[in-house]
Amino acid sequence: MLADAWPLAVLAILLAWPIPVFLARAGWPRRHPRAAIALWQAVGIAGGLSLIGAPLAIGVAPLDGHLRTGLVELARDALHLRVPAALGWGQEIALALAGVLAVRLIGVTLLSAFRIERELRRQRDAVDLAAEHADRQLRVLEHAAPAAYCLPGTRTRIVITEGTIAALAPDELDAVLAHERAHARWRHELVVQPFVAWESALPLPPAHRATAAVTALVEMLADDHAVRAVGRPALARALVAIGGTGGPIPNPRSGGQAGKAKAATDSAAPTPTLDRVHRLVRASTSTTAERLIGPAAWLAAVLLVAGPTWFVLR
Repeated sequence: MLADAWPLAVLAILLAWPIPVFLARAGWPRRHPRAAIALWQAVGIAGGLSLIGAPLAIGVAPLDGHLRTGLVELARDALHLRVPAALGWGQEIALALAGVLAVRLIGVTLLSAFRIERELRRQRDAVDLAAEHADRQLRVLEHAAPAAYCLPGTRTRIVITEGTIAALAPDELDAVLAHERAHARWRHELVVQPFVAWESALPLPPAHRATAAVTALVEMLADDHAVRAVGRPALARALVAIGGTGGPIPNPRSGGQAGKAKAATDSAAPTPTLDRVHRLVRASTSTTAERLIGPAAWLAAVLLVAGPTWFVLR
């Protein structure tokens, strides 16, 4: 059984620190944002499974030769409200640690989702009262500063200021609205939210890097949608004119219209505007090796999740 524990422990360490740092510094995700998001999600899922699975494997080691059957044996004893006689104090501590980690990760994720949805509801209600209703989703705030942001959910609101309308040409305004509608349509807040929870549960620098990187990638996905709608030049000019847009998740600690307009996540800054402009205006040609990076990232994501799962189910 300890043969199951040490690979999971090593994988948990790698996915908790060096791999997120390396992935956050890589340049290829800008060319393949969707594949990069899938890889980040796999890092989070595999990291959580490994982090919980390693102490579980140690805890049930005396019960059976494999983690899955050991857990079945442990569950059978638990149903009869008894502690297996084969377990020593070391195994009991390992099982308690696994339980604490599981409760913390799941609990923080659910609490974070609840808080973000509550803040989204509060902000949607506020803009419905304070802003002009341009259509079913679009709200226009009477504010001179240019800003645009999305409040996603079951009652999506796309909010822009009068300063945005004054600062942009018609095609540039269309680009900004297409960007925000992409956040709403594809529910990008559901992509970012688990990483916000991860950072809250494990407040370490790699978790912060992960949240910031995924926030940046969903902005790039929304940019790509806007490019297909109106073209690269219009969106690039709009970004230069208004300095970028807010992310798909509001910051519950930000206040006022300006704070809401620039909110992204609980602890991640929005994508630097200059990086997004460079990405839009650079040449789109790529080598064969660069085109293969995306499929390789998808494959790596599948293998990352499949590895710990195989250790449990085999």
